[in-house]
Amino acid sequence: MNNARVKKCRWSSSLVPGMAWIILSVLVATALSGKIVSAAEEKPIDFSRDILPLLSETCFKCHGPDQANREAGLRLDKHEGALAKLESGKVALVPGKSNESSLYQRITSKDPELRMPPIDSGKELTQAEIKLLQRWIDGGGQWSGHWAFQTPQKPELPGPVKGWKAENSIDLFIQPALEAAALKPAPEARKETLIRRLTLDLTGLPPTIKEVDAFLQDDSTAAYERVVDRLLKSSRYGEHMGRRWLDAARFADTHGLHLDNERSIWPYRDWVIDAFNRNVPFDQFTIEQLAGDLLPNPTLAQRVATGFNRCNVTTSEGGSINEEYFVRYAVDRVETTSTVWLGLTSGCAACHDHKYDPLTQKEFYQLFSYFFSLTEKAMDGNALLPPPVVRVATKKQVAQQQQLREQIAAARKEIETGVANWKYVDPMADAKPLPLTQNDKVWFDDELPAGAKPQGNGPNPWKFVTAPEHPVYSGKNSSVRTGKGITQHFFTGAKEPLVINANDRLFAYVYLDPKDPPETVQLQFNDGTWEHRAHWGADKAFLPGRKNASNMPMGPLPETGKWVRLEVSAATVGLKPGSKLNGWAFTQFNGTVHWDKAGVVTIGALSPAQRASLAQWEHFRAKIKQPGVPADVQKVLDVAKEKRTKEQGEKLLRYYLQHVNPESRKRFAEPLKNQDTWNKELAGIEKAIPSTLIMQERKEPRQAHVLERGQYTEKREKVSSLVPGWLGTPVEGAPGNRLGLAQWLVSPTHPLTARVTVNRFWQHYFGTGLVKTSEDFGVQGEQPSHPALLDWLAVDFIESGWDMKRLHKMLVMSATYRQSSRVSEKKLSADPLNRLLSRGPRFRLDAEVIRDQALVISGLLVEEIGGKSVRPYQPAGLWKPVGFGGSNTSVFKQDKGDKLYRRSMYTFWKRTSPPPTMTIFDAPDRETCQVRRARTNTPLQALVLMNDVQFIEAARKFAEKVMSEGGAGTEQRVTFAFRSVLARQPSSSELATLTKLFTDYQAEFKAAAGSAGKLLAAGESARDEALDVNELGAWTMIVHLLLNLSETVTKG
Repeated sequence: MNNARVKKCRWSSSLVPGMAWIILSVLVATALSGKIVSAAEEKPIDFSRDILPLLSETCFKCHGPDQANREAGLRLDKHEGALAKLESGKVALVPGKSNESSLYQRITSKDPELRMPPIDSGKELTQAEIKLLQRWIDGGGQWSGHWAFQTPQKPELPGPVKGWKAENSIDLFIQPALEAAALKPAPEARKETLIRRLTLDLTGLPPTIKEVDAFLQDDSTAAYERVVDRLLKSSRYGEHMGRRWLDAARFADTHGLHLDNERSIWPYRDWVIDAFNRNVPFDQFTIEQLAGDLLPNPTLAQRVATGFNRCNVTTSEGGSINEEYFVRYAVDRVETTSTVWLGLTSGCAACHDHKYDPLTQKEFYQLFSYFFSLTEKAMDGNALLPPPVVRVATKKQVAQQQQLREQIAAARKEIETGVANWKYVDPMADAKPLPLTQNDKVWFDDELPAGAKPQGNGPNPWKFVTAPEHPVYSGKNSSVRTGKGITQHFFTGAKEPLVINANDRLFAYVYLDPKDPPETVQLQFNDGTWEHRAHWGADKAFLPGRKNASNMPMGPLPETGKWVRLEVSAATVGLKPGSKLNGWAFTQFNGTVHWDKAGVVTIGALSPAQRASLAQWEHFRAKIKQPGVPADVQKVLDVAKEKRTKEQGEKLLRYYLQHVNPESRKRFAEPLKNQDTWNKELAGIEKAIPSTLIMQERKEPRQAHVLERGQYTEKREKVSSLVPGWLGTPVEGAPGNRLGLAQWLVSPTHPLTARVTVNRFWQHYFGTGLVKTSEDFGVQGEQPSHPALLDWLAVDFIESGWDMKRLHKMLVMSATYRQSSRVSEKKLSADPLNRLLSRGPRFRLDAEVIRDQALVISGLLVEEIGGKSVRPYQPAGLWKPVGFGGSNTSVFKQDKGDKLYRRSMYTFWKRTSPPPTMTIFDAPDRETCQVRRARTNTPLQALVLMNDVQFIEAARKFAEKVMSEGGAGTEQRVTFAFRSVLARQPSSSELATLTKLFTDYQAEFKAAAGSAGKLLAAGESARDEALDVNELGAWTMIVHLLLNLSETVTKG
């Protein structure tokens, strides 16, 4: 292939010669047969490897699976199509006879009108490719299906290469290809390099000096394996592996479109971390995410797992059409499922049959049907929690709840035991009830309290009238009001406030005009606010419908034509003992009302002797209902003593001993107080429990259709949920819903899922998958560099029970992984991209790892697993250009304290403006599923490392660590810093250079007074003021340099 025909992959930073994978595959295949051949020699032709990619690239657009665009009736993606007689009478493929095959005739025609591919297609076959096609035809035109669509079979292990070290089966597949290319494996990397590489790969963080030294001192043959096992058990492992999975899940903290408001789905992220740490088998990992809600009696965790397919972009933009977005969401889920588990590009099949792979448009919409009947709404409402959702307590909350419940239970048991053992005898059981002292304290009658400011509706709000022309209850006058709607007169600002005591009742006298009665009368009381009200009659005054202390309903209107005393307990309207009233309001709805004498009824409290008697307390409660007692206790009090059951009597006695009797109340005060405190804490935790988005199936499924050109309004043939038959039949007995789809994906006979998954894990460790196009295993995707190894790993993965940690361990235990990454000119020339694995992996770290590495080395990293996403440093104005009015993410508000130093995977991810440091280092925007990140090298990245506040702050804290823990001398401290970052010892020249730089920097800071202080002011963490500012500044510059090294941001 020439360069005109090479497609540049969206994830690739460079172009790869188009024939490289063919040559590589030939080298691998011939190596396994024991024969070394060059690419130029005649070699057996493999249809899937050599011919199908040529036909796909140059012919399928017009002669492939897409029927709508097929020309001349010729179909070259099917054997029978290639052999069929065309309308012209010619046959494209005549096996063994290239001169009679129209395919060969057209690609070699001298007539530009007849030559294929057409000139205007922009594609052209090279002479080598034409010769290859001719040899294939003359050799019999052997035909086979695309390799990735055939169920993998576990190949026999190749024999070892004599004299080469093989740690496991992986090496047995890798090494013959190296031998065939006249290359040798690189020696094993140095132990310092190995532990750094391994720790970064399994946890996303570098090793400590202590961990490095322990490995260096362990000379046993099991030393490396012990490190592997330790790291696989680390909770950091789940975070690191989970971070990669979140790219595939397109996880983010905002909806994505229009306002791009915040959504709560971070509990799904925490589920992913936990699943990796628990080593959930990949088949179960798949089923729970795609269909956890459809499992029999699903657990809360399995429902949370379904958040995978609630991570998609949603909208609530005005004018959006529900039906259109139901279609968009289902299309996104088909594309995501196809990429993550099938490794196929399916999106184009929403509009037409796939142009290269066998996926038809109908099959696309059959997959679409699986995701088309969910209970979610098309519009997210810009809400934090668009349904369906579930509440899911964090591990910390669950532990706190459990502890509090145990404490409450213990306190309750202590109280119950104490009450049961209490020998109570009523000292006044037979005594007559003592009279209750009750006094009216009039606050105002003929005139308002001193200092009160009269206010209300109308120019003369307080209209006082006298008898006999008007009714007067007390004194010389009463106040009167006539009005429509809500009308009132009131005062505030009384100099001598009305102080409320326990059991007080507020009163006022009212006279309703029988000829013009109101619909509502209301009393309002001001103790600094007017949130204390009671009303009689219709609920038409202030705050209707409340039915609480801010507007308590007290019953029907008083009788008209007579003075009636209105009373309400101070407690009923929310006034506690000690409250001080400075204002009072008479309010009505319509009608004419007279008001007179008002104040408070003070009822004397029970004496200690009276409280010691249950009978006396009962008599008191019969008269005084406030403050209230629990409803079940009041129900007992309302029953005559002689009619109570034994259980009712015991209930009342228990309450009395715990809350009233002076002696027993003292005994139970502490456990009761504790119980109340713990119940409040428990209620607070319950209120704080987060919720998360989940999947849920509709009871009545929606009917899916094939949509013409993917338009939601252009419905054609009805379809139901079904998997593409060319990838295998549905699992026998599986339901026809998402659960059945998930079970099909992880069926042992499925050709793609295991291959695609092990390939991504390989990509994680080696930088490039065995199939480079990890998102495309279709006909247009790249062939595997080591097809037999890929199939062996896939089948072994299935046979292991889809054990992910076992697979990871196998990969990192291989000699292939443990090679040095140093490269010679010969190797670089023969295998520039290291596809043959003649050396260890070496590539730039991901964005998150670069930041997390700086944080953990500096000692700033806060290692808390899970929780709500955080907002560390970023330029304050970045969200504004993409922010809409009304959006709750239009303005970036930076977090404080520990939240600034969490691992990067917990950073709040706004889709329309992703974290800038992540973006600069090639993190995806998470709007769509991504399984292969780009890897670029730009000046912006260097600028971030040099100038971003989080890296400067990390350097400062690291410098403090160097000065406090790194030893006494400059060289000791340089060595400590160097090993902390790179694990290895500095060379003599590196040590000398850094030592001199430190001296120079220190001199510069001393010469420029105040400059060190400015440098050290970066970041919000406190600076160690005990350290010399100039020396700390110099060490900050040294470690900042180390954190900026290419070696530091590279896994080598």
